[in-house]
Amino acid sequence: MQLIQRLLLFLLLLTGCARVMPPEGGERDTIPPHLRTELSTPDRQTNFRPMEIQLVFDEWIQLKDVIKEVVISPPVKKIPAVVAQGKSIVVTFDKDEPWKDSTTYTLYFGKAIQDRSEGNAAPDLRFVFSTGPVVDSLTATGRLLNARTGEPVTDALVILHRDLRDSAISNRLPDHFARTDKQGQYRLDNLRTGIFRVFALQEKSTNYLYDLPDEWIGWHPEPIRIDSQGVVLPDLTLSPPFRALRLLNVDSTSIRGSLALAFNKPPDTVTFLDPVSPGPVLQWQSDTLVRLWAARPLNGALVINHRDTLSFNLYPDTLVPLPIMRLAHPGKQTPGLPIHMLAPVPVTAIDTAAIQVWRDSLPLAKASVNLSRMGDTLSIGGVSREGSPIRILFLPGALTSITGRQNTDTLTIPASIGTSSELVQVRLLVDSLPPGYPVIMEIMNGNQLIGKWIHQGSSPWILPVPGLLPGNYLVFISLDRNRNGHWDTADYNRHIPAEQRSVFPLTGLRANWEMEIPLVPVWKPEPVN
Repeated sequence: MQLIQRLLLFLLLLTGCARVMPPEGGERDTIPPHLRTELSTPDRQTNFRPMEIQLVFDEWIQLKDVIKEVVISPPVKKIPAVVAQGKSIVVTFDKDEPWKDSTTYTLYFGKAIQDRSEGNAAPDLRFVFSTGPVVDSLTATGRLLNARTGEPVTDALVILHRDLRDSAISNRLPDHFARTDKQGQYRLDNLRTGIFRVFALQEKSTNYLYDLPDEWIGWHPEPIRIDSQGVVLPDLTLSPPFRALRLLNVDSTSIRGSLALAFNKPPDTVTFLDPVSPGPVLQWQSDTLVRLWAARPLNGALVINHRDTLSFNLYPDTLVPLPIMRLAHPGKQTPGLPIHMLAPVPVTAIDTAAIQVWRDSLPLAKASVNLSRMGDTLSIGGVSREGSPIRILFLPGALTSITGRQNTDTLTIPASIGTSSELVQVRLLVDSLPPGYPVIMEIMNGNQLIGKWIHQGSSPWILPVPGLLPGNYLVFISLDRNRNGHWDTADYNRHIPAEQRSVFPLTGLRANWEMEIPLVPVWKPEPVN
């Protein structure tokens, strides 16, 4: 008897000390949770105003990112509670929720419902019901693109409003909405025949309203009728927020002898009103910065965009630095094109005889030396020594600045000229040009602007782009509707859409090639305001 008791005690201790271990090896669980419809609240009910919806699965589940993933369309006034209970999901609505009459609601779960073991998400799970006698079943699909880049927009809202007033997007919850996927595609489900305003929104406040100044927006200019299954909506573009022009800073101290005005976006025009007369006054403008230079004290005004007037005082400093130059584009210079150099202070006069180009100990001929009207750029053309290092010399007195100061020492700028065989000779051909508006073409290499050109008229535009290095580029062609020389975003408050823009990749460009590339932008009819 004692022997049996000892054996039982030994087995009990052995069992208590054992640890439960998962089996080694085997395939990883990749099967998502499966909904057991026979145990769940019935889907696609009619005349249904739920207090609670329960969804039961075949395994233990967990919830992830409920606020982001779980949405209901059209949105409800009061956010429901969504909780996981073992193998179930329970959605509880507020008892005072003001359900819309004869409306089909869709509850989307996204990737929120996952199994506990491996985090496999139940795919495309949704629950549909109607407060009326019919579950609406029409669908509409489309694509959302970035108005600036032409790229697909991910995780943005596309919204339908039966209320056709312009104010609906700002003060009424939508009748339907969907989110875009990684390809910018969206699908609107359970629609009823009707006429809708269509909007796109990348919101900041997650309230389905366009009510913050930094929210991106897009819209179809005219209402769209949906009356059949599988309607494909026209491409929709999402625009950065419109920003009214603001002067951010006025600086008259950081660079002697100049006044700098920094704006939040490029101003269309900045006009200097000169109350007196003689003496050079030069204005530099680059993107959002405008700089005014003068050789004498100024007490004047600037008119910004033909509207706002800014009074200022400018007192030139006699210690403005001596004029110097630097290469506009470091690295190898493009053969066959002028060598461009930039001046940190305006140069108003040059002595071409005192500007020389040398290779080793030999002087090289130059075809031209030109100074820009604003005195910020000097160009030397006709230096034909390909593939060789050169030196550009500015002898004393070669450069005279806006204050009358000259360089007192010889300035030496080393440069290297590439070879034609290293470059791609490209001609861009644009046949499709709208009458009545200028067209802007920009070539970008990443964030670097390679060139910008403006064309007026409907005749074909043939643009030689010499000296491109092999690589990948983007060509942006924009309709300059307001003729201000740059692309403008949408302004919903004034019902002005973003200016039309087409984007074309230039890829696979190889050295020593000559290419003619047709570009065919698609122009939509301009809306009438």
